[in-house]
Amino acid sequence: MRPALVAMAAALLTWFAAWRVEAAAGEHLDLVVLATVLAVTLSRLLVRDGIGPAGRRAPWLLARLVLLPVIAMAATEVGRLLATREWLGGAVFVAVLGGAVWARRFGTVGARVGTLVTLPFLTLLVVPVPVAPDEARTLWPAAMALLALVIVTAVYLLAWWLRVVPRPEAGGSRPPSRPEARQAPAASGRRLAASTRMAAQLWVGLAASYAIGRWLFPDHWAWIVMSCFVVCSGNRGRGDVVHKGVLRLAGALVGTAGATLLSDSFAPGDRMAVVALFVVMALAIWLREASYAFWAAGVTAMLALLHGYFGIGGVGQLGERLVGVLLGCAVAVVASWWVLPVRTTDVFRRRFRDARDALDELRAARETRPDDVPAARAAFVQAVGQLEQIEPALRLAQRAGRPHRVGEHRALDLLARMQAARDQVR
Repeated sequence: MRPALVAMAAALLTWFAAWRVEAAAGEHLDLVVLATVLAVTLSRLLVRDGIGPAGRRAPWLLARLVLLPVIAMAATEVGRLLATREWLGGAVFVAVLGGAVWARRFGTVGARVGTLVTLPFLTLLVVPVPVAPDEARTLWPAAMALLALVIVTAVYLLAWWLRVVPRPEAGGSRPPSRPEARQAPAASGRRLAASTRMAAQLWVGLAASYAIGRWLFPDHWAWIVMSCFVVCSGNRGRGDVVHKGVLRLAGALVGTAGATLLSDSFAPGDRMAVVALFVVMALAIWLREASYAFWAAGVTAMLALLHGYFGIGGVGQLGERLVGVLLGCAVAVVASWWVLPVRTTDVFRRRFRDARDALDELRAARETRPDDVPAARAAFVQAVGQLEQIEPALRLAQRAGRPHRVGEHRALDLLARMQAARDQVR
């Protein structure tokens, strides 16, 4: 409950501040939506990564304060292209999102910058009306992005200081030694790096979903593209893509049906729809850790309520919305399975090796370097957490009668061993 409360506090404060700025300046509500969506996504980023690595938090924070406004301005310019020159805008949009994944090949810096680039561009799929053309080339998008970043960062710094929620381990101590053991292996020979393969999958998936969306639903192409991105991006192997696709579709079925019907209970512009939206947001954030399906349902419901507030959509578009989600999930699965696929077993082997190396490092620290034990323990717990992210895909394969194996051992058995070791050192 506490992480959900902190995330909601950040989102509500950002919404209120952006709304007051928008009202005072006589601007449009699309800027308020931009700031609020960024607040929600930035909260997720801070929960995962914190401010930055120990000893380098100030440079990372400064980099975000400089980069995010610039990226927000670039994203709104692409949004203008999507509205006026749809195919050029679509090509740039797809290239940027795929490029953000490809940047992971450059290590931690590339991954963090890529994530920061992704956030403003994803808002283009959420904001129901594009940022007005006369605003796309002003400083307002940058100002709203900076406002969201400052408020969200301040809320989380306060929450960490008061120990309402724990500071993420990813932003904590650096591993005491052998950091190369926890990095992804570089591509060897002719085999492409995982980041390159995932970027290619995303480029193909987004391009196909954008073209299909423009063809079938010219006014709501974002439904297909959003579903494709959510399922395809950051995948941990083919099994993970199928698992996320099933959860996304199940959540969308519930969220779309409920919220589309509910949104017709509010007239366009009715502020009670905004209240209902924030209630759904709180529930989705709270239940996300239980299952991604709850988050998928919540996001879909929030979009339906938001579109209803702006007078877009309704019960008549229920079928189209569900078809869009289904097609987006299908495109993501096809792209991930047939375009330079990443095998779930390969992902498990790498992460299991990282966890095993981290455990060896912890044992060595206990014997010869007592001062390094806390950092080594945190690194091992984090490595096991990365390994656990693959567990749903492994269980899905086992239920299908095709359990993943590493040598003579089942992957789930090896995972259980690491979890037991993790529980012993905590």
